[in-house]
Formats: sequence, C-alpha cells, structure tokens
Amino acid sequence: MTHPSDIAIIGGGIVGLATALSLSDRYPAARLVIFDKEATIAAHQTGHNSGVIHSGIYYKPGSLRARLCVEGARLMKPFCTEQGIHWESCRKIIVATDEGELGRLQNIYERGQANGLRA
Repeated sequence: MTHPSDIAIIGGGIVGLATALSLSDRYPAARLVIFDKEATIAAHQTGHNSGVIHSGIYYKPGSLRARLCVEGARLMKPFCTEQGIHWESCRKIIVATDEGELGRLQNIYERGQANGLRA
C-alpha cells in the first residue's frame, strides 16, 4: 500500500464489500482500502455459502434476525438488478412429512405471515 487511507476494511467478502459501499456512499471524499488474505474478492466464506437470499420465515417475528432478513431481501433484489447481477426468485416449498409435523408447519406459516411474507 503506497497511498494513505482514511478507512481500512479487513475482508473482501460480501460483508466487507457491503461495508465499503455503504461507507463510500456516506463519506464520498474518504480514501478507502480493503485488505483480504485471498488473491480475489469473495474467495473465502462468501464464495462457499449457499447463495440464498433468506426471507426470514423461520425467525421469531420482531427479532433482529427476522427484521434484517426481511429488509435485506427487500433491498438485495433491486440492488442486484440495478448492478446487473443475476438472481432468481425460486421460492421455497415447506412440507410436513407426517401428521406430527403439522403443528410445526403451522408455526412456520404464522411466523412467515407475521414477518410480512406471503404464501
């Protein structure tokens, strides 16, 4: 690194890059540098995840995790479209395999409804 920086981000995965994007929007004059141990971006954990945009269906309504999933999914889709990043809305089907799972299935349905998801 030969140029001085105002902000240093450690990690060039999805979280590090999202942080860098947000900080560069917030502080456009700031000089930002990203450090990563890998030779390319998103080559470590980000490159090994499932690639799913989580809906928040399983999380307790009102919890931070549920709110972040719902809001993140709402923001991620138009962001990807605007940036020319391909994404698919493939949906998810959750089924009970026996009568004993019907109560849990109903609970998942109710959590999804409470989190603003639609069937």
